[in-house]
Amino acid sequence: MKPIILAISGGADSVYLLHLLLKEGQKPILAHFNHKVRKKESDADEAFVHKLAQKHGLIIEVERKDVKAWAKTNKKSLEEAGRILRYEFFEKIRKKHKASEILTAHHLNDNLETVLMNKMRGCKLRGRIGMRATNNHLRRPLLSTPKSEILAFLKKHNLPYCEDITNKDTAYLRNWIRHILIPELLKKNPALLTDFKKTRNTALKTYKKFKKQAQEWLKKNASSNTFSIADFLKLDSESQKFLLQHIYEETYGSTQNLSSKHIQEIIDLILRNTTGKQKKFGPKLIMRTEYGQVMMNPHAANMPEQNTNPPKPKIDPKTLPLAFDRIPGGILKTRTWQPGDRFQPSGMKGTKKLQDYFTDTKIPRHLRHEIPILTTQDNQIVAVGNRVDERFKAPTCKKVAILPKL
Repeated sequence: MKPIILAISGGADSVYLLHLLLKEGQKPILAHFNHKVRKKESDADEAFVHKLAQKHGLIIEVERKDVKAWAKTNKKSLEEAGRILRYEFFEKIRKKHKASEILTAHHLNDNLETVLMNKMRGCKLRGRIGMRATNNHLRRPLLSTPKSEILAFLKKHNLPYCEDITNKDTAYLRNWIRHILIPELLKKNPALLTDFKKTRNTALKTYKKFKKQAQEWLKKNASSNTFSIADFLKLDSESQKFLLQHIYEETYGSTQNLSSKHIQEIIDLILRNTTGKQKKFGPKLIMRTEYGQVMMNPHAANMPEQNTNPPKPKIDPKTLPLAFDRIPGGILKTRTWQPGDRFQPSGMKGTKKLQDYFTDTKIPRHLRHEIPILTTQDNQIVAVGNRVDERFKAPTCKKVAILPKL
């Protein structure tokens, strides 16, 4: 049986979860992350967790990191920096011990705080769910447990735990929600937590239904990270928003930092349907409109206007209807298109700029360097893709428009 990792801070919630696991006869590997934010207090928490591990004969892994310094260097908030570094550490320990999962002690009140924060950001359906009980190797077994039950258990069994004084600092949004907003909401509705559980369960069912629809829609209508604007516009407004949310979540693994404003900006981009326009959707996803299509590029911070170092295109001249006797020396070369290139498309009179030809035939800009250009030794264009230049066309070739094959 594979071991499990328990993320333990020494606070009430993780100490409670540890004793539940011990009661079930489990021996988790403890993983403690020292943020070095409270200096002596942080070190005291680490010492406390070490004593817990020793008392119960458990393996413990500890990592110390100056989160403030890392946050400043990487331009992150202190909270976000702590979360990133903490989960990186937990995953490293999981892999080291080949553990099946990482347990965290997030509880019902934590999730209510998360949902209220999401509402402030303008998040809708996904935001009403908050944290998930499972997410890959991560599991949160206490999401239905209220904080009051945790504290009552610890008091009943006289179990010590650490208190983080920074959790009382209402300068942090989550703490303000915890200590100011939620108590006010409880005054108006004492059944707040019970009602939240019900609404979250309803939202979760709706979310799963929309997620399935989004997956099916993408499978049917999207190809190579591209989908038709016309197909997108057939969806109702809520389905459009959820589809974009689903794309974001699949790209980043969560909807962290996603707001309704970001989604609306992408919808506006799609509605404008202007070729060549693009917008960032999160840190590494670009949404771009090209000739009635939406192109998603999840691999770069920006989609280049042209590839400055393209792969060498390939084309077999034997497959083209060429008059080889008109080609100087019978020698052909292959390259990519260059600004200022002109040719005379078969069946047409007069030459045309290659850039205009690509626009007329609706070739997306980021694909234009993948089309092979066949030239003579002196750089006269003989063919663009499988569209032959009229001046080098075999006499038997019909005057038909042939679009380049990519």
